[in-house]
Amino acid sequence: MKTTIQQDQGTGQSEHKKIHEMNEEDLSDYRVSENSQFRDTIWFFTNLTPGARKNVSTINWGMILTDGSKLTDDCHAVRLRWAKILVLTLLVLPSDGRKPSPGSMGNIQLQLKYLLSWMNDAGYHHAHELTPAVIRHYLDQLPGLLVARSNDGEISVSAAIRALTTLMELWDQRRAMAKMGLESLESHPFEGRGANAVAMGIATKPGGWIKPLPDEVAIPLLNKAAWFLGMPADDVLRLLDIVRDPLAASRVIVMRSRGAKVSVCKPGVKKHARTKRARGFLEAFTFGTPPGDSQPWHQPLDSAYEQSSDRHNARMTRARELWEAVRDAAAIIVQATSGMRVSELLGITAGIDEVTGFPTGVRLELSATGLYEWFVIRSHLSKTEEGLPREVDWVLGMRPVGSTETPLAVRALQILDRLYEPWRACARTDHLILAGGNGLTLSLASMPLGAMTGDKANETMKRFLSRWIDLGGLPEESARKTEDNDLVPWRESKGTVFSTHMLRKAWAQFALACDSRLLPAIQMQFHHISLAMTEGGYIGRNPLLLDELDSMSIQKTNLAVFDIIVGKSKLAGRMGEQLEQALAKLRAKAGTLPTSEKWRQAVEWAECNDLKMFFTAHATCCPTRTSKMRCHDASNTPVWLRKAPNTATREPSVCAGCACAIMDKSHEPFWSDRYVGCEVSVRQAEAPGAHSGPFREIRFRADQARSILKKFGADLDALDARVASIMGGGHVKT
Repeated sequence: MKTTIQQDQGTGQSEHKKIHEMNEEDLSDYRVSENSQFRDTIWFFTNLTPGARKNVSTINWGMILTDGSKLTDDCHAVRLRWAKILVLTLLVLPSDGRKPSPGSMGNIQLQLKYLLSWMNDAGYHHAHELTPAVIRHYLDQLPGLLVARSNDGEISVSAAIRALTTLMELWDQRRAMAKMGLESLESHPFEGRGANAVAMGIATKPGGWIKPLPDEVAIPLLNKAAWFLGMPADDVLRLLDIVRDPLAASRVIVMRSRGAKVSVCKPGVKKHARTKRARGFLEAFTFGTPPGDSQPWHQPLDSAYEQSSDRHNARMTRARELWEAVRDAAAIIVQATSGMRVSELLGITAGIDEVTGFPTGVRLELSATGLYEWFVIRSHLSKTEEGLPREVDWVLGMRPVGSTETPLAVRALQILDRLYEPWRACARTDHLILAGGNGLTLSLASMPLGAMTGDKANETMKRFLSRWIDLGGLPEESARKTEDNDLVPWRESKGTVFSTHMLRKAWAQFALACDSRLLPAIQMQFHHISLAMTEGGYIGRNPLLLDELDSMSIQKTNLAVFDIIVGKSKLAGRMGEQLEQALAKLRAKAGTLPTSEKWRQAVEWAECNDLKMFFTAHATCCPTRTSKMRCHDASNTPVWLRKAPNTATREPSVCAGCACAIMDKSHEPFWSDRYVGCEVSVRQAEAPGAHSGPFREIRFRADQARSILKKFGADLDALDARVASIMGGGHVKT
């Protein structure tokens, strides 16, 4: 392990010293990073994560404690000293050999602030004063401290862990701190338990539950974003001529005042002349009419628009708003349909490959079966943990071999590249997404734009929600609520509760079970993702996506249990009937409890029974009866290897009769389409008298689908009406 430093770097002389052998002057001069020395009040670390804020890679030792004092005040000298030494040992002598990343420094400051504030209030100065009895006192008071700092009166597991981490670090780094002449904890702070286990006992929110976008918000958001990538995007790209100002470099004919002589000169380049040309361009600009509509999608930005608005420079301001809408729509689609974190999205490089015509970094790879081409982009991870690769692939879409179709996410990247084309020459970075510049109108092409930060991306997407998605008509509660009045914050805040991480949750949610209310282009995108999960291999090689899918799978499992407890779901399938019986007592016990308490009990029951579920459009598999799994029976899989469904043999007819299958209302679209398609085929075959052969199998599928639909209360009369309508129209829905 490296425990030495190089002194006198400025003079070129090398002298290696162990940090615990330094005197105060040497230690004060020691560089904790390339930007900061030990004595500095603020430690700056270089963070390569695209879009990261500076404060996440900074420790400000002048942090304000809960009583309003600063840690750098004289009264905190002892606390400041051991806190700095603790972080130094984490950087130079980490007990586990892994030093913290630059992006974790802001979190380390927050962790220290919890404990240091409490020690100040309780009158403790030294780390070694934190005896087992003192720590028990801290743990007794911690719930109240965390509730006081929360926005909703609840304590999350992550917040509790932050308040406990410094104690664990004092224990883990006790030997390194002893070398530095400081006493640390005399015994394990939690009597051998981990911080996570202690945090679970303190938290009031179920662990592992990060709220995804409610369907009532996610579906209109994704649909609107996809809509903007059609004709609106093409029109906005044409609007960029107000930035390019093509006439500024042209030559024009100008008549002299008497009209007798003609001279050639360039148009004016000052603000007045530029503005006049831009207004003339907008006056003549016409928006396109989307297919199926009778009117352009946006009213003209002419002088009448200017006069009808109470905003100054209304046309130019509106042009920027439309440009921002297309930009944000493209970013939303890429993140929501690929599962990228915002840092990976903001780290994508600008440009179009001259050979393929695809965005820089996008490549085509043949699927394992040779039937499809996968659109894949590789990103470099700046936030990594031990065992994670530095590079991962993200699936952007798929198409059959021979097709020329461009997936929606790839088109979004192409649009983003073209949206920033006027500013590329002067940009301060080669990143695809740039900051938009200040002001209400589009920046001049000469403006040197920099990279967009993650906070700014989050802010712009919130603005997209408030401008383009009508949340005012939301009901009080979502159809899949886990707490009372869960949609009220969305409605009242106009979407400001949104965060970019919710798009990753939406990706996992729709990848596991797509929603028929999404636009066809988005449904196809998630259908491709579903195929990639089983065939392409890219999802399986991306640990970030696997973590997100696992998290969402747990949440969907908990939600399935919750729906049974509150009586929301009528289940079909043999495992569905078994689950309803197993949960009967819990359902009766939950009774009239608040929704949030019912949710908590559902989570506890699922965790206690180690319940695991696997989701598809046609059924949910709960593999508790592994010896009865029909998909594995078909391949003679040994019982001890049956940990999950066999995707190679799993298909609707097999699942429908399996002892591990559950069907509920979420599977209704699949079974409805299956019933209608099979029923129409059978009736058309019966007309000429064909009653045998393959139609017996189709008849069986139609009856099976009808039986399943009946169990969870589908409207069979409406489905029969669909069948009659199709028969009358002379076509079959496949």
